[in-house]
Amino acid sequence: MKKLFMTIAIAATAFMATTASAASYTDQLTIYLDGQEQDPQEATINITDNGDGTANFSLADFSFAIFEVGDVNVTNVKAVADGSVTAYYYEGEASLPDDKMVANALGHKVNVKLYAVVQGDKAYAEISLPVEMGGEKLDVDVVFGKKIESAINGVSAGKTAPASVFSTTGARLNSLQHGINIVRNADGKTIKVLK
Repeated sequence: MKKLFMTIAIAATAFMATTASAASYTDQLTIYLDGQEQDPQEATINITDNGDGTANFSLADFSFAIFEVGDVNVTNVKAVADGSVTAYYYEGEASLPDDKMVANALGHKVNVKLYAVVQGDKAYAEISLPVEMGGEKLDVDVVFGKKIESAINGVSAGKTAPASVFSTTGARLNSLQHGINIVRNADGKTIKVLK
């Protein structure tokens, strides 16, 4: 009988060690529609550590202007840890829920560029979601929380994670364009890039 309980205890401990951990962060979310700042709103980001150097992100119940999008979910985001700080960077597709009209119009997916930093119980994130509906393109950029200065210095996902790309006129771009681009990296450094 002791052997059976010991086996169950060891199996339960092993299961808990391999199970992903999750955390929720609630803070102010500022939305920019084509560069125009909207009124901040309270929002929640859920981050689930997959235990393999990646994490899953969810911007819960996201909405902008009159549009209810629902949860914006990004899976397998690369995580780079440095002490008590973890930085995340992702550029690719995010999934949207089945039960929202806007999500349905977007085909339940949207391209995103995500940069986030977590330190203790604080999270900061910049997310770009260019939205195309009915032949119209709308640049939706969101900033979650307050920038964690101590976390950004020296921590980046991959190389130096680009936080933002701008044209020479200062307009925010979704990616590098032909010609001269101004790139602000996650560490705050700005460089000019010729493509």
